[in-house]
Amino acid sequence: MKRANYSFICLTFTALTVSSIVTALLYKAFPLLTSKALYFCQKYISTVMFEVPRSLPNALILAIGVVLVIGIASFLLQLIKTRVFLRKLLINRVDLSSNLVRVLENINLKKAVLIKDKNLVSFCCGIFSPVIVITTGLVGSLTTKELEAVLLHEQAHLLSRDPFKVLIGKTFSSMFFFLPIFRELHKNIEAANEMLADQWAVSRQQNSAFLRGALKKILAAPQLDFVAVSNISGSDYFEIRIHRLVNPGKKHEFKPSLASLATTFLFFFVSLFLLRTPVRAFHTDSMSNSSYFLCSTDQVCPSLEKSLAYIPSHPFLPEEGCNDNVTISNPMAK
Repeated sequence: MKRANYSFICLTFTALTVSSIVTALLYKAFPLLTSKALYFCQKYISTVMFEVPRSLPNALILAIGVVLVIGIASFLLQLIKTRVFLRKLLINRVDLSSNLVRVLENINLKKAVLIKDKNLVSFCCGIFSPVIVITTGLVGSLTTKELEAVLLHEQAHLLSRDPFKVLIGKTFSSMFFFLPIFRELHKNIEAANEMLADQWAVSRQQNSAFLRGALKKILAAPQLDFVAVSNISGSDYFEIRIHRLVNPGKKHEFKPSLASLATTFLFFFVSLFLLRTPVRAFHTDSMSNSSYFLCSTDQVCPSLEKSLAYIPSHPFLPEEGCNDNVTISNPMAK
């Protein structure tokens, strides 16, 4: 049995966590979108109020919208590209050869398509109903055992629905472009998929020589460019796979860059700070619109049951403190 792709699990968990944080931040900042003033009642920036620029709420909404649009557009674009690619490819579909049929029956593989093409190519493609595509050039260039090894490798992708995992990884990588950790996890998902599929093939054949020989022949031949279809892994990992097959004891390790770790830590740190800052937003008798209050834990925010008893007389100028004995003054009326 194949082991789990921990990079995909980590990416999914991180994406759900970031999505939850962004949703919580948006929910907490929602009163700011309709408020007229931002009022501080905190330890270090006490009793300071300033008018909220209209561009701030619009910028927040625009930022959230851009993230969502990029994610949805990336997902749909990959689906369209995959569908168009398969439709063009299936024009050259031919009947399965007798040798290929025997190999497929031997490994109990049914979802395979043979394409008339001189290039040495095989891949698992498709999101909701994946199929294995193999060319006549590859079938004619490999021995029966090498062909079996290649098909076992693709069978592992099919059983694990790896094209869908790559699609999800690419979508989150595009959606959360401001966090490089997603891009690195996406690349590692592809690499781990290939390594795990190789393990499946070797475990079924009990010999790595056939898969290693097939990879060398494919690597020596001209390679096709699959950049247009993001859920197909190209030849980037061929050499790594061969080295791994030669030295099976060498483990593949995910090593995130310092920049991705720093940006991820900064995002979570700032988000935690913002989420832990107590806020209240409500209407006051001294202002025509609601106000947005930021209060520290050691300060008492104005009560929801009564009107605001203190507003600084000058915006941006700190005064003596928050209390309920100062006459109301509305700087917005000036």
